Amino acid sequence: MNKSAKKSGNGDRGGDRTRAAGKIADRRVQDRRVQDRRVQDRRVQKTRKLLSDALVSLILEKGYDEVSIQDIIDRANVGRSTFYSHYENKEQLLLFGHEHLRALSLRDAGRPFDFLSFYRHLAEMHELVRKLLSAEKSERVLTRSLEDILHGSICRLYAPRLAPEEGALFMLRCEAAAAALVRLMTSWVRKAMPCSPERMAEESTALLQRVLADERAAASGRTRRE
Repeated sequence: MNKSAKKSGNGDRGGDRTRAAGKIADRRVQDRRVQDRRVQDRRVQKTRKLLSDALVSLILEKGYDEVSIQDIIDRANVGRSTFYSHYENKEQLLLFGHEHLRALSLRDAGRPFDFLSFYRHLAEMHELVRKLLSAEKSERVLTRSLEDILHGSICRLYAPRLAPEEGALFMLRCEAAAAALVRLMTSWVRKAMPCSPERMAEESTALLQRVLADERAAASGRTRRE
């Protein structure tokens, strides 16, 4: 092997080592970024839990309507700027404390509602939910949010091919179904949960299926006519 070949070989090996070192450095940077994000995520989760726990304890003590943002940050021992970096107002914090409601939302058209988990959660948090439903503002926030979530989910669950004049009726039916489901849920809490979460989940599923069954039948009839 001549000198130029040796130099070329040494150069290739040197280049390989440089590229390998660069890849290792890149991986380390990426690992640090991932770790930093995890630390930040944990901090965010911890702060949000502090605020949510503070709101829950205050609601149980004196009711939602009487709780101020100052009360919340004093109880959580955080600054006002920290609160507003996470939430715009008390209503948003209340809804964050009920993130499990999103389990009622559908990810795809073939996935059923998880009513059982929701009713079990209501049973666990019965005293808090009862307090929320006993005050005008918190009742409005909670029921409106539930209706919005259920309405959107019902529309995604079954969206048949509809003529323009039928689409408006379908939306009204979805709104009616959502309102009926929320009334069923809130009445169960107000009446001290007279039957099991399992029974309520069955009743909610049956109620929803009765509403959607007519739409499926109508859609099936339209398909046959076409």
